Amino acid sequence: MSNHTNPAALTPIVVLKFGSSVLPHEGRLIDAVEEIDRVIRHGRRVVAVVSALGSTTDDLIAHARRYGPNPPDDALAALLATGEAGAIALLALALHRAGIEARVRDSAAIGLRTHGPTLDAQAVALDAAAIRRALDEAPVLVVPGFIGRCAQRGHTTLLGRGGSDLSALFIAAEIGAACRLLKDVDGLYDRDPAATREESEPPARRYESVTYADVLELDEGIVQHKAVRYARSRALEFTVSCLGSTHGTLVGHGPSALARRISEPALATEGSAA
Repeated sequence: MSNHTNPAALTPIVVLKFGSSVLPHEGRLIDAVEEIDRVIRHGRRVVAVVSALGSTTDDLIAHARRYGPNPPDDALAALLATGEAGAIALLALALHRAGIEARVRDSAAIGLRTHGPTLDAQAVALDAAAIRRALDEAPVLVVPGFIGRCAQRGHTTLLGRGGSDLSALFIAAEIGAACRLLKDVDGLYDRDPAATREESEPPARRYESVTYADVLELDEGIVQHKAVRYARSRALEFTVSCLGSTHGTLVGHGPSALARRISEPALATEGSAA
C-alpha cells in the first residue's frame, strides 16, 4: 500500500447550495461560477448543490397537469427531476467556459437514497466515497438538489418543496463539510425585510446567529423547515447568505443575536423555490 497521501484529500470541502431564486435564468450562472471561484481560490473544494433554474419546477408541474389534475407521483417526480438535470449540466458548462474543472453527478451516482413519500421523501443514505472520488479528480462537483432515489424501489423521489436545502445539509453532514445556503437575501431576518411596515415599526434586522428553534418560528419561504429540523438532529451548523456576501446568518445552537448594524436589502423572499 502506498504511503503517499492524495493532496486533494487534505483540502477542506464546502457545500454551496444555489437555489432557483439566485439562478432565475441562464444569464445568472456566471454569478454562481464567480462564487465557486472565490471559494476554491481560498483553498477549498466545492460541492455545488443546484436547483432547477427560475420557475422551471412550477412550469413542469403545470405541464404535468395538462395530462390530468392528479399526475402519478412517480411520473411527476421523474418529470421535475429534469429541471435539476438541466441546471447541473449548464452550471458545469459555465464552469468549463471559465476554465474551472468540475465533475457532474446525478443523485444515483452519489447514492442519495431516500425513504418515505415520493414527493416529500427523507434522505437516509449517501455514497460519500463517490463524492470524495469526484473531488479527487476536480476541485468542484456539481450535483442536483431536491432529487433522490427510493432506497427500496429505486425510483426518483423528491425531498419536498425547498428540498435543495435538505440535499445540501444532508451531503454536508455525511461528508463532514461546511455548508452555505445561498439565497436572495443576505441572511435571516427577525421579520420579512420586504414586507410593508408602519412608520412606527423598526426596520427588519438580520440575525448574526440564530438557533434552530428560532428559525422554525420564521417564515419557511427562506429555509426549508424540514431541512432545519434535520440539521438540528445532526447538530450541524450552517450559514445562510447571498452571493458575494462577506457575512450572513449562522444557524446552530445559538444564542440568537441580531446584527449590530441594520442592513437595507431590497430583496424578495424565495417563496416556493426548491
